[in-house]
Amino acid sequence: MFRWRDFPGPRGGEVKARWFIYLGDSGYFSQVLIAYICTTTTQIHHLQAGGDRISHDHFLFKKVPNYPFEEECILDFDEPPHTLRKSILESNPSIEEKGKLDEQTLRMIYNRLCRSSAYSRVILRDIHDSYNKAGITALKKPK
Repeated sequence: MFRWRDFPGPRGGEVKARWFIYLGDSGYFSQVLIAYICTTTTQIHHLQAGGDRISHDHFLFKKVPNYPFEEECILDFDEPPHTLRKSILESNPSIEEKGKLDEQTLRMIYNRLCRSSAYSRVILRDIHDSYNKAGITALKKPK
């Protein structure tokens, strides 16, 4: 997990701090190593009754000792991942690693991403391979 202090908003929107979960990368055999990251939102109202994303599958991270989030936030599984060159993440002084999620949480995230239409089979295979390299095995491989 990491916090990007000055992440540029979509379509030239507001630049602000965002929390991300690193999901994996495209592997070293790809021409350009692409990182897959997903962001969380503190705008919980969008996913509650009456919100515009109420039908989206999501997970609420509470502000508790086993999660490194500074406030409650939601991971929306129906939002596509951000894809960018891994080198941008590695060399960016605006990015601060904030901690790691436990294996059980990472497995839950992977399984729910597999049910999402926002993630292509290619991206899911790359994430599956990344999880395997990190020692998180016995996950169902995307078809």
